[in-house]
Amino acid sequence: MKKITDRQQAIYIYIKDFILLHKFPPTIREIGEEFGIKSTNGVRDALNALERKGLIKKFSNCARGIELKQNVLQAPANAAYLPVIGSIAAGTPILAEENIEATLTMDKSVLPRSSEIFALRVQGDSMTGDGILSGDLAIIRMQKNAERGQIIAAIIDGDATLKHYHPSANKIELRASNPKYSPIIVNEGENFAIAGILAGVIRKM
Repeated sequence: MKKITDRQQAIYIYIKDFILLHKFPPTIREIGEEFGIKSTNGVRDALNALERKGLIKKFSNCARGIELKQNVLQAPANAAYLPVIGSIAAGTPILAEENIEATLTMDKSVLPRSSEIFALRVQGDSMTGDGILSGDLAIIRMQKNAERGQIIAAIIDGDATLKHYHPSANKIELRASNPKYSPIIVNEGENFAIAGILAGVIRKM
């Protein structure tokens, strides 16, 4: 097999992970949106290169006409697939398919033992005091309870936020680690839930 470029490899991995998650391949438009390729011809050029190099087979006149030629659907024994949640729509389960924007393939040894985990894309600088930066992926272990002071993924009116958990008798304080942010106060009766607790952080360099 001829050597592929970094860009081609990224597209190939995206196609592979997409198929593992959805059980069908992405469209040309979906690939273009993922990689910021505005021209459908640009995506086709990349797919043609992957086909020439023996990694995929393309089918014409088919919206999802991509097939992996190598046996990648059999997951390695040490592989784990981590769904990345970009946003959470009000009223829908946190791991509903429409909330998953990507899937990371990772070695099981670097993840928590719990199989119920996901990654939440961090937005903003409210947790910089804990070394959590905007754009990081926060690995969340799913559970409904937390201890005082733990960093949780909290769901408030359908929106996710990453904060320190400080409950009291009649309210909950969600505290940032950046001092410029005031605590979020959740009073009794408000729409609040704990999606899970922070288990780690992934930063793309």
